[in-house]
Amino acid sequence: MRSAWVLLGWLGMVGCGYVGDPMPPALNIPMRIIDLKAEQVGARMKLRFTIPDLTTEKLPVKQVTVELRGGDVPIPVAARAPGVVEAEEPVVAEWLGREIAFMVRLQNAKGRYSEWSNVVLRQVVPTVATPAGFAALSAEGGVALTWSGPGDGWSIFRDGLPLAEVDKPGYLDTGAEVGKSYRYQLEAWAKAGAQRAASERTTEVAVTNIDTFPPLAPKALSVIASTNTIELSWERSLEPDFKHYRVWRDGQVLAAAVDVPAYTDRTAESGKKYVYSVSAVDLRGNESSKSQPVEITTP
Repeated sequence: MRSAWVLLGWLGMVGCGYVGDPMPPALNIPMRIIDLKAEQVGARMKLRFTIPDLTTEKLPVKQVTVELRGGDVPIPVAARAPGVVEAEEPVVAEWLGREIAFMVRLQNAKGRYSEWSNVVLRQVVPTVATPAGFAALSAEGGVALTWSGPGDGWSIFRDGLPLAEVDKPGYLDTGAEVGKSYRYQLEAWAKAGAQRAASERTTEVAVTNIDTFPPLAPKALSVIASTNTIELSWERSLEPDFKHYRVWRDGQVLAAAVDVPAYTDRTAESGKKYVYSVSAVDLRGNESSKSQPVEITTP
């Protein structure tokens, strides 16, 4: 009977299979953050990084605590879950004029830390003032931007996207199309070693680019009298939005729409004195001033 029990026990072990050594508990240490960025904007330091979604053992990250530091100054962060994190911290007095190292690491629920992130070094400068009097107005050739205030340079944004960087106040946006509306912002920046610190952006200013600017007046008007006609000619307009010319005689419109830089007056009477001038009109109906007038007496 005893042999039967031994045999049954042996068969039970074979049926269940071999049980290996127990696995150690997972440490759940979050992976290292590798994309920390730091930028000074006005009197604030703006930081951005991503909390990884995996641990070093390739397990999902659950709740974590963020330890973010600028030099010896802890920067509070409320985020606890994986994803992109943005944080801000006022520039403290002990940072000014110094190169400060920013770094971040994560702590899990058991108190275990990840490795420190990539280190970002920033030269911290006194507050850069936001540009004053920022304005956008339609101008000949585009939209003119004007402002005042100190800075080593300025960054211009149109509809939220970078447009240009300049090293002196004032900019003409020649890419602004007539009839379209745009929103502009501006920030000043100051050099900080090989880096730079930016001001707060200005409030957006909106403008619709309207062409109310006339073309240049035609030049070199020549008037020659012949039998029963007076021949006029002048230099061709080179305006990109030119449409046609107007011919004037004695202050009155003689021909409202002339396509070429020449005209024949067949209505002039013999023995009379006339004064001629010419203007140019663009595609939007803007008319130039009149050319230099020319006086002639018909034979």
